[in-house]
Amino acid sequence: MWNQEMEPIASRLRNDDQLHLIQENHAMMYHEPTKMTALIMDVWVVDPVPGEDDTIEEDRYVRYTTENEVKSDYAVDLDDEGWVWYDEITPEQL
Repeated sequence: MWNQEMEPIASRLRNDDQLHLIQENHAMMYHEPTKMTALIMDVWVVDPVPGEDDTIEEDRYVRYTTENEVKSDYAVDLDDEGWVWYDEITPEQL
């Protein structure tokens, strides 16, 4: 994946200090495959479902807005889809 050197969306959202900053400032994400940007609107901390190990990593649920629509997804899914933090990309990646 092209963003292996960057901090994953889910990792930064798991840091309480970073989570607070992101929610207060509505941090921006970037999706390289589509060249789309998005603003994070809300983040919810989600407890895993007992007995369902696949929900352990689904601990942050994000509502975000793109130019065209409001969307929501788990942070780990945003990482899998190729979203990265806008403040970590270089001009060459735009």
